Amino acid sequence: MSRPILDTDRPDPEALAKMRALTAEKPTTRWAAYQNVDLGHPELGHLQFLAIGPDVTFHAAPRRMPDTPTTINWRYWFCGWVNLTTGAINEGLPDAEPGPTEEAAL
Repeated sequence: MSRPILDTDRPDPEALAKMRALTAEKPTTRWAAYQNVDLGHPELGHLQFLAIGPDVTFHAAPRRMPDTPTTINWRYWFCGWVNLTTGAINEGLPDAEPGPTEEAAL
């Protein structure tokens, strides 16, 4: 199982609002959380989020945040699923089905 470094690690209110808005448009979307785990990096613990679902680019959550044309994301590893109701990051595996608390947020 993966989990955030600290239990208090959560998306900020603006990021959570954006995730809720996209999920309202695409209700099958879930949000995977990725955290910078590079112990020597000044942004250790920083979170990034990736939309997962049949109506978005990624249909399954990769273990590592995918690179983009402008960023290399090897530092960011999967740490759980965002609960859109509470903002908490629930433990889980990248390929796991959502639990009852995640489904309630969709």
